Amino acid sequence: MTIKSRLNQLVFLMWAVLMACSQKSDQTIFVQDVPQNSNFMTFDSVHVVNRFPKIHVIEKGVDLGKEFIGMKDFEIVDSLMVVSTTFPKFWSIYQLPALDSLGSFLSLGEGPKEFAYPSIASDKVLFRSERNDITALIYQFSKGNLLKFNLNPSIELGQDSLELVDYDLPLFLFDFLILGPDHYFLRQPENQETKQNRYLLFQGQLSSNALLDQLNRAEVSNGMLNMSLMASMTRLSPERDKILEMYFRLNYFNLYALDGSLKKTIAIEPNLDDLSLLEKVPQPERNYRFSDVRVYDDFFALLHLNELEQDFATERKSLPEILIFDWEGNPISKLVFEDFFTSFDFDLANQKVYTFDSQTDRFKVHELPLILN
Repeated sequence: MTIKSRLNQLVFLMWAVLMACSQKSDQTIFVQDVPQNSNFMTFDSVHVVNRFPKIHVIEKGVDLGKEFIGMKDFEIVDSLMVVSTTFPKFWSIYQLPALDSLGSFLSLGEGPKEFAYPSIASDKVLFRSERNDITALIYQFSKGNLLKFNLNPSIELGQDSLELVDYDLPLFLFDFLILGPDHYFLRQPENQETKQNRYLLFQGQLSSNALLDQLNRAEVSNGMLNMSLMASMTRLSPERDKILEMYFRLNYFNLYALDGSLKKTIAIEPNLDDLSLLEKVPQPERNYRFSDVRVYDDFFALLHLNELEQDFATERKSLPEILIFDWEGNPISKLVFEDFFTSFDFDLANQKVYTFDSQTDRFKVHELPLILN
């Protein structure tokens, strides 16, 4: 082979490698424009993610061997697991990894430090560590107040350690985030529940901005029938500088900073779910897209079900996946499971992932590979 032939072959190989890299990148993320109207709860452009850098198959989980009667959901905070139940003392706390019981707390009642309904530990609650104590700020949906639950003193004394932080918040908020002292993000139903609008509440004053207005344009035509199409779980990054909105019925989610420095609509399919078209789909044939979302220091994770409503209620066909992204919205990895479940949380200290299935009440633990480094 001549020198010229070798050079041509080398150039061709380099070109092929570059093309392969380019195609792989294009297949991972590409950006497309979307119509700016009330049918889409999106920003100006959508980042479509249809491939993850890493995919891990997670083996079947192991039943925990404990009976969690009345369990609704759970949250892992440092070395503790908080299990939400339906009992009058509706939060049960366990020590990880042995799951030793540390007691049950928070009472139902009409008093100022009692709850009208059991609070779900993974929703409208902000857990944080303060000087060797774990606290939970809990928004009461039906009372419009904010309670601070001190976990460590409660465990030590065997009784609730509660403080009333705010007593004059709006009632029946769909989403609620604590941005700072007397500073909140909220999402509330409006216009006969055909809209679910976002606002900032600071020192009692309600306001919006151009970024929130862009998402607030979305609406459905019949609130009673179609309100669930816009239902979401909204989470705050640990640094409290980014907001993540996951939608149960839509094949995309939004990640943004309130100052506008970040605003991304991230879709997992190229054809976005259109609210006006979804309204025409019979309820049993609508997709149950996402079920849960959890946030961590360096990443967030969404539970992707992609199950038809009729199959979810009878015999499920799509095994769940956990999709992991960094806080800029870049895909990190996908975990593919062999068990059905509806909520999850990572115990990163012990490299475990716990899963709970509300359909069967099965609570399992799975080994978690070193996937997040």
